[in-house]
Amino acid sequence: MGPGRSPIKRARVLLISGKEALRAGVASALEEAGFQVTHVPDGYQGLRSVYEASPDLVIMAEDLPPAGGAQVCSRLRQVSHLPIIVLGSGGTKGTGEIEMLEVGADAYMPKPPNPAELVARVRSLLRRKRPDRDGRGGDSGSVPEQGTARRRNGSGDLTSTESSLLSCLVLNEGRVVSHSQLVSEVWAGKQVSRDCLKFYVRRLRDKLSGVLGGPGYILNHRGVGYRFSRTM
Repeated sequence: MGPGRSPIKRARVLLISGKEALRAGVASALEEAGFQVTHVPDGYQGLRSVYEASPDLVIMAEDLPPAGGAQVCSRLRQVSHLPIIVLGSGGTKGTGEIEMLEVGADAYMPKPPNPAELVARVRSLLRRKRPDRDGRGGDSGSVPEQGTARRRNGSGDLTSTESSLLSCLVLNEGRVVSHSQLVSEVWAGKQVSRDCLKFYVRRLRDKLSGVLGGPGYILNHRGVGYRFSRTM
């Protein structure tokens, strides 16, 4: 293996599919090619894994439970610059492919994909992504703020849930994130009370200055949700 390929070989891939056989086949092909693979069975867990695993690329099935693939793909594109490959059946006259590309996918492949073609497509998309190192989608993954927070914190002060919550808010900086959206993306759709969410937000606020190494505020929009801002 040449030295120029090692950054791609270490890349992290998030795989989202409700079909166990598809996940197993795709994960096997990618891991054999040297990629690190995290795979989850539905869109809720996929969105949460973007914050937790900081992948470099996402591969997702078009027919995702419980929400459709188009909704998940659109949400992924809103919060990240990650390359997205969609695996689907194509739909009538290619309508499935057209829809997925329109909502933000970078590539569309039939499932099950040819392993060699899939690995080549992943490498191609990652090569396009590698030069961008300004925090908008370079080798560090989709959540540069999260990585920066962990490094500056040093003590490992944030729990996994707090880190995911902070990443979700920072990626939506300046926008109000509703209570339901925070629960679905941070807790992967589990039943979480508003009091529980308030508890985590309050604890995160207490740690925020030490984590970010500078100003950062979580503002409460009563009855709606929370908004992250670097200035009051």
